[in-house]
Amino acid sequence: MALPCPKLSPLYQPRDPKASDLWRLIDEHFDSFQQVYDERFQAKYGYWRPIVEQSVAAFLKCGDLQEGFARVRCPDCDHEMFVAFSCKQRCTCPSCHQKRTLLTSIHVAEDVCFPVAHRQVVLTIPKRLRVHTRFDRKLLGELSSCAWTCLKAEAGRLLGREDVVPGMIGAIQTHGELLHWHPHIHVLVTCGAFTPEGDFLALSQFDMDRLLVAWQDAVFELYLAEEKIEPEVVENMRTWEHSGFSVDQSVFLPAGDQAGIERLIQYMTRCPFSLSRLVKVSDTGQIVYQAEKQACRAFPDPKGDGTRAGVKRNFQILSPLDFLAEFTQHRPSLCSGARAKGSHLIRPRSLLKRRLVLEQVTRYAQEGGSCYIRRAIGRGCGSFSQQPSVGDADQATLYIKNPAKWTHCVVQSVAAR
Repeated sequence: MALPCPKLSPLYQPRDPKASDLWRLIDEHFDSFQQVYDERFQAKYGYWRPIVEQSVAAFLKCGDLQEGFARVRCPDCDHEMFVAFSCKQRCTCPSCHQKRTLLTSIHVAEDVCFPVAHRQVVLTIPKRLRVHTRFDRKLLGELSSCAWTCLKAEAGRLLGREDVVPGMIGAIQTHGELLHWHPHIHVLVTCGAFTPEGDFLALSQFDMDRLLVAWQDAVFELYLAEEKIEPEVVENMRTWEHSGFSVDQSVFLPAGDQAGIERLIQYMTRCPFSLSRLVKVSDTGQIVYQAEKQACRAFPDPKGDGTRAGVKRNFQILSPLDFLAEFTQHRPSLCSGARAKGSHLIRPRSLLKRRLVLEQVTRYAQEGGSCYIRRAIGRGCGSFSQQPSVGDADQATLYIKNPAKWTHCVVQSVAAR
């Protein structure tokens, strides 16, 4: 006869997803939103993406025992409980997305990053150029390639070597504080670079002025190549007093700061939507969504195309359908191909996009060395190359420990759309 456990663990507390304002809002209004989308929202937000309907349908079933569950039993006292299946929808389900975020941050801090100093570099583009990424989402991956190219070139210039490779994990974020469209790149990059022999050459910081110029030139070159803008537009934008481009490296993490890396990765891969900031759903259905910070700022006017600032505020009031349009625009699209599951927002080399769980092959290093790692990455993440290509891919450097040295790999993966 099994002895009873002295006390049942209080760690697991089943949640009730249907109790959230977000669940009720989607359940009541999503069908109407889908019916009027082409007429009311397509001109601003782009064509209807089937992944939105699939993701929302899965979210509405998340945590529902009627949709399936796991039966868990304690081997000591035979106590049993049911655990409902989750939807695993990133950028739609705040709970499932947060789990991905926590797992990713632990993995990056413990298994990916070498114990050297790191910095966060944030790169933004002007509002005039952001609108194109909403209609052509492969630009997001190409922008991450531009970020990688600029950072790698700057590290090589400062170190006086062309054969060095920094470690980089980049994340595409498409959201601003009030759910508006604000694509930008967050990068976790080593303060230095690795040589082909595996030695690490440290850098105190990047030259922000030179990096800003390189970033601006790379983005203009990309948009011209993709025929999104004309040369006359570039000439005009170069005369602006405030270019709209920015780069920032203010966040520094000393060597060995795993806790800091975890916190930073959680910030980089956080869900676009926060339940805690959905302040109120009024009796008439109006949604009040609060900004992350209390300071009032001139956020874009939701009635416009995102290029003009509205009145200064720290909250946004939206109708249910307008809220769903802002909310669903951040869901990444499906990838192409037979194994398509979703666009990636972060990966080693990074980005993400947007499957948030990174490919991990470090544990096999002792068994097969760099050759095995090369094959594993090639099978799991796409093509393998020494020089990142500009295209529908996220780009970042992955450095993996093996018996002889640190192997530097560039993994190509499908970008967020």
